[in-house]
This record gives sequence, C-alpha cells and structure tokens, in this order.
Amino acid sequence: MLLAPAPDSLANGIGLSVWGFNRMKLWLRKVMRVFGYVVPGKRWSEEVIPASAEYGLIDSKTATQHSFSGWHDRAVAERQDVAYRILIQQMYAGEPRQDFIAAADAVRYGGIADAVILEVGCGSGYYSEILRHLLRYSVRYMGVDSSAAMIRLAQKRYPDYPFVVGDATALPFTDGAVDTVLNGVSLMHILQYELAIAESRRVARRWCIFHTVPVLQRRETTVLRKRAYGRTTLEIIFNEEQLRNLLEQRGLAVRHVLDSVPYNLEAVLNERTVTRTYVCEVRE
Repeated sequence: MLLAPAPDSLANGIGLSVWGFNRMKLWLRKVMRVFGYVVPGKRWSEEVIPASAEYGLIDSKTATQHSFSGWHDRAVAERQDVAYRILIQQMYAGEPRQDFIAAADAVRYGGIADAVILEVGCGSGYYSEILRHLLRYSVRYMGVDSSAAMIRLAQKRYPDYPFVVGDATALPFTDGAVDTVLNGVSLMHILQYELAIAESRRVARRWCIFHTVPVLQRRETTVLRKRAYGRTTLEIIFNEEQLRNLLEQRGLAVRHVLDSVPYNLEAVLNERTVTRTYVCEVRE
C-alpha cells in the first residue's frame, strides 16, 4: 500500500521549493484518490475508483441499442491519465510494464527507420512518450481518439505531436497515409471492431499493430459490460482463431505475436483469458 510521506521531511530531503512541493502534494493526492490509497486529511469513506470493475455478460443486440460512452467522460480521461503517469514513472525507474515492452517490440519488428506511426485510440497520448523512451530512436507519432476529452489532455501534455478527434471505424486519413497503424489497446472497446480493422488496414502502408487484445481459445467472441474508471463501457474478448481469421480476411498477414500484460477474466467467462499484441503486414 502506498502511503503519503511526511511533508516536511520530504520537502527538506529533496530541496523542493514551497511552490514545487505544493504541486507535488496535489499530484499525490490525485493519484491516491484514484487508486483508493489513504491520504492524510481525506476520509476513509471516499470512493475507490478502479480501472476495471463490475464485469457482466451482455448480448450484442443490447450492446448496440444502448450508449456506453464512458470513455468520453472527462473524469475517465483524467483518471486514466493519472494511472499512466504512475506507470511511466516506473518505466523511467527501469521497470517498464510488459505491455509497454510489447508495444515497443512490435514497432521495432516493423524495421522502418523514422516511421510515421498513427495510434488509434491514443487516449492522452502516453504511448508517444513510452515509444520514444523504449525505442531509443525517432518515430513520427500522431494520435487519434474518439474522445474529445482524451484529445484535449493529449494536446496539452504533448504539444509537439499532432492529435485529432476521430472514429476508429471511419478514420479521418487518406489511404496509406502512414507507415504503421498502432491500435493502442482500443480494439477491445470497439463494438464495430471489423470496421476498425478494415480502417486500420486502409490507412496503413506497411504494418498494423493490434496491441494488448484480450483473447480466449474455446468460447466465441464475447461482449462484456464493465465500469472503467467509474463509468460504464463495453469490452470485447476475442476468440483468438476468429480474430486471426478476420485479420487475414481484411488483408493483414499476422507476422509476429507478443504476450502483453496479464489479464485473466476466468471468473467471468469460465475460461482463462490473456492479452496479445499482433503485428500484421499489409498485403497488396
């Protein structure tokens, strides 16, 4: 459990200015509130807001008829951004999470120097920083997300990169506009995932990477309802064979598969799930 350090001793120990230390205290309070840690001056009864909770099965018809727009909520964008700031600091400390490593290895596999990479479902743009650090070479990154709240955060945090609001099923880019499309942990949140795959294929010249996709082996592709950072969203768990067949049908040849972050929903689906990153070459 993360505990708040004693303010005076911490400030004196690292030589922070009063202004800088106050900013750090506000950041720590925000982090701890999101993850339910104990913060001096806060009540025990404050709500704990996990990244994912309250999973339940939902049929495709119901999923289509209702709006599950949690990812467009400003609070969700901010909570996710705070969560990734913690993970990024761990990366700089020499402990990158497995999905960060998988994303960098997937881009590296493409072997394109100075590649133009479009991340679909970019959130607040954190993968621009992750790739820059882990690859150790230049990539020309741009991001697109359907959430205006996410894009506003991305533009503020990473002003040197281009970010636009756009739908993964109708990307606002011309055919073959980029070297690589990186679907950044978003395919699992797109009900019309077949269209999203087709659009990634259309926009990419050489490679499509579908990053951290949850898969299982026996059960059919399944739709779940869950709460993400406190708001209701949908999540797709893919039958791996069906997914690979769909990629092939859309003109994408799976060339490399990497294990990503552990994610087991066996308690919900009665079958073990894992996440994988698929590196696909665009077939002419």
